[in-house]
Amino acid sequence: MKRVFIFFLWIFLLAFVLSSLYISMTDYLYTRDTKILRNVVHFLEKTKEGEDKVRLPHPDMSIFIYSDRQGNKLVSDNVRNPGDRGAYLNVKVPLEDGNLYAYLKKVDPIDYLIFVSQNPFYTGLLVASLLLYITIFYFTLRELQVPQRVTLTEDLINRLKALRLTLATLRVIPEESVDELKRIVDSIIFRQKVKR
Repeated sequence: MKRVFIFFLWIFLLAFVLSSLYISMTDYLYTRDTKILRNVVHFLEKTKEGEDKVRLPHPDMSIFIYSDRQGNKLVSDNVRNPGDRGAYLNVKVPLEDGNLYAYLKKVDPIDYLIFVSQNPFYTGLLVASLLLYITIFYFTLRELQVPQRVTLTEDLINRLKALRLTLATLRVIPEESVDELKRIVDSIIFRQKVKR
């Protein structure tokens, strides 16, 4: 019964951790996509107004280059210093009068952890998951712990008394006593192996 209860505790922990990760990851992706879309809208608005170099509200999330049919280029102001190029995904969007080249920041586990640490609700879920894990792990170890000391059962005590009696009668009936002694010792050894 204890093992079934512990199994369901571990299932609950797994479901809690996965749902916490799902909720926080969904919000992280939503926030990230919202920032990228704000950058896109801001860039397109400013290029229509005629700006050559557009300052983005979230420059770490995306880089934009617009090239029209005449070869004119309009860029975001972070095009010169993008940081690590491998952290961005390259997307080309053909438009009616040119092409838009967008470099969008990839999903990064470090950014996700920073997002979680800045949001108290998700930090609480992470800490609760950790505390649940430690508690259930400790409970599992305590419940499934094998006792260290071996206690003598009443059946074993009776068999040892029979062994002592057989040893005492060894002089009277030598052949039968030795056989009985072997059977009792084999029986004790067999029962101890089965218990382990």
